[in-house]
This record gives sequence, structure tokens and C-alpha cells, in this order.
Amino acid sequence: MVVHTLLLAAGSAAGGGILASALTTLFLRYKAAGEVVHTPVLAPAIPAKVRLLMAVEQVVAALPLAVMVLDKDRRLLYASPHAYRDFPNALGSIERHPAFQSALDRLATRVNTRQAESEEARIVLDIPVHRVVQAFFQKTVFSKEAFATEYGRPEGGPNRTELLSFIALHDVTEAEMTERQHTDFVAYASHELRTPLAALMGFIETLQGPAADDPEAQREFLEIMAAQGRRMQRLLDGLLYLSRVQMLEHQRPKGRVMLADLCVRLQNETSILFRQNAAELVIEPPAHPDIAVVGDEDQLLQVLINLVENALKYGGCDAENPRTTPLAVTVSFRKAEPLGGWPAEGGVVLSVSDNGPGIAARHLPRLTERFYRVPKTSAMVQGSGLGLAIVQHVVTRHGGRFMVESTVGSGTDCLIWLPIAEPVGAS
Repeated sequence: MVVHTLLLAAGSAAGGGILASALTTLFLRYKAAGEVVHTPVLAPAIPAKVRLLMAVEQVVAALPLAVMVLDKDRRLLYASPHAYRDFPNALGSIERHPAFQSALDRLATRVNTRQAESEEARIVLDIPVHRVVQAFFQKTVFSKEAFATEYGRPEGGPNRTELLSFIALHDVTEAEMTERQHTDFVAYASHELRTPLAALMGFIETLQGPAADDPEAQREFLEIMAAQGRRMQRLLDGLLYLSRVQMLEHQRPKGRVMLADLCVRLQNETSILFRQNAAELVIEPPAHPDIAVVGDEDQLLQVLINLVENALKYGGCDAENPRTTPLAVTVSFRKAEPLGGWPAEGGVVLSVSDNGPGIAARHLPRLTERFYRVPKTSAMVQGSGLGLAIVQHVVTRHGGRFMVESTVGSGTDCLIWLPIAEPVGAS
């Protein structure tokens, strides 16, 4: 009988030893029986460094953390599943960040007085969205014992070592955003609430004094006080909504929004506004009713409502040139043109246009700032100055682009580009 060639895969020292002993026993047994025996061919042993990296990969993959592993030359050897999940498009940016490289430099310049050295770094990313990442670095030197072969001899010599850097990544964007929003909220709210609050206090003092016995003045003052109260309420609602949007800005939404359904909801929400004003709303649904984007439907609806309300409020406030034709606001949805200045990937453009007085070019870059209002119109229209800031943050969260085009005397176009969703069932 001829014994076929046998392959030995050495996964561990103990396993290799057991298999080798079994093969030796078979060899002697067949030799004693006078059989023709072919010497077993052993598969090449897995290098000790590879075994070490395989063990490291298994341990890191089991940790509930975003972890990166680099070699002594700063090459990425492995990133844990949590790292790809928490930072899907940012690992390269994190690795190239100056703060990240500086922490590795500090580790490299240290004298290895002990087996492990640690560092920390704060990494701030602004593209595609603002994120703050706290990185914890651990440099570990694996000694010669990690390179022992099945026979106990260190592979590569008695002084062989391997240096690996482990980096744990923690996203602290939400925590820092919450702290900053708390500070901003107090500062902005105190500044913006001062005017209506002063007006309320003044009217209250008047009602308690000179107008105490004047019913007509009381009615007039109470109407003004109610208007100032509503202004304060709108301001607080806007600030709270903006804070909620900013807290979620670094988390991309995962829902599927059908643009045709969004058109219907927008029509229902804004129809009463146009019945109360001498204006016309035209909604042009997408040419294909199955077009969808990945997003949060409620937030996208709020974006369109903010833009439509702005067009309605500011579109007819040109005191120098009174309108001779009704204000028209048009909302349209279309596929983005490949060479239209938008990102190369497939997208949809949502447009809110009006035939109002337009906005001077010098104001356009500042329109999305909190509480910024065009000086001419701010005296004629009471607004919170938060509507376009909310639009910008929501669009950024959806991975989109927002821009405003306007010509004085011709109207304003607010354009939103959003990445299109893959058809249902597409791989």
C-alpha cells in the first residue's frame, strides 16, 4: 500500500506536536510492515509574526471599541469592526491628522523604559462634518517569548521583538457639542430675548401706572405684549430645535424619504399660510414618483417649511418698490445635472424660488449665521434669524449641499442637493 502525501498545518505548538507524533507513529508502523512509504511533506510553519498578528486581530475584534493597530512604520495593520462602524469614512482622515501623527512622534521619541507607553490626542475633523475624536495611544513591545517556535527557540534570534501601536478612538463630538450649545444657548438667548422682554416690562409698568384706567390703551398694549410674547416663544422654539439638530449632525440618518410623499406633506403644512396671504404656492413634484433620498423625513420637511416661510415673509417686504404682481413661491424637485456644479455622485436638487425683491450679494455668505438678518428687512419683518441656520445644519447632517442664489429685483433661489437613495432591492 502506498501512503499518500500528508500535509501538516501548524496552527499552534501543541497541535503541531500532536500531529507530528501521530505521523511518526504511522511512519514506523508502515516501515515495520514492509510497505513502501513516502516521507510526509510538512507544510511550511506559519511565521511567528503572522501568528502574533492573527492573535492580536482576534483580541481587538472582540473588544467593544473602535481600535486601530499600527506597526513600527505606522502602517495600518488592522482596524476593528467598531472602528469601521463608528468612523466609516473618517479613518484615513484620522490617521493623517497632525494631532494623530504628533502623538505617534512623541511615542517614538521616548526611551523604552518599560514595555508599554501611552499618549493621548484630540483630533478635530471638519470634513465632511464636524467631529471631535479623543484618541488613546498605547505602544507595546512584544518580547522574544511571543516569537517562540514549536521547539521553544525564538524565531529570528533571542533579541527579536515586535513593536505595535494600539489606538482606541472615542467620538466625543456629542459631549463637546452639548457643552458648547449650553454656553451658546445662554449667550444667544439672553441677547435676543432682551428686546422683547424690555418691551413687555415697559408695557406692564405703563398698564400699572398711566394706563391703569384707560381701557383703550390697555387693549392696544395687551396686543403688543401678546405679539412680543409670541416672538419670544418662536425664538425659544428655534433655539431648542437648532440644538437638537446640532446634537445629531454627525450621525447620518438611515431612513428612506420618498420625494413625492414629501411634496404632499409640504402642501398640507403650508396651504393655510398662503390662504392668509396674497401669494401663490406652486409645488412641482419629481418627474419620477419613485425617486427617494436617504434622510429624516421630518427634518427635511422642516427645512422646506423654513424656506417657504422665509420666501413668504421676505418676498413682499420691499417698501421702496411696492409689488404690482402677486408673490409666487415655487418648490421643485429634479435630478442633479452631472456638470451642474454639484458632487459627482447621483443626487437630487430641491429648489425653493420666489419672485421677491432679492438679496444683495454681500449678504449671501452670512445668511446661515445664527441670528443674522438683512438690515433692511429686519426692521420690517420680525424673525428669529435661525431659520437658515437650521436648514444648513440639517442639510449637512444629510450629506448634502445648500446654497442661495439671488439677484436684487429678480428674486431668490434656495437650492439643496441631496444624495439620491438606491432603488429598493438594489445590492
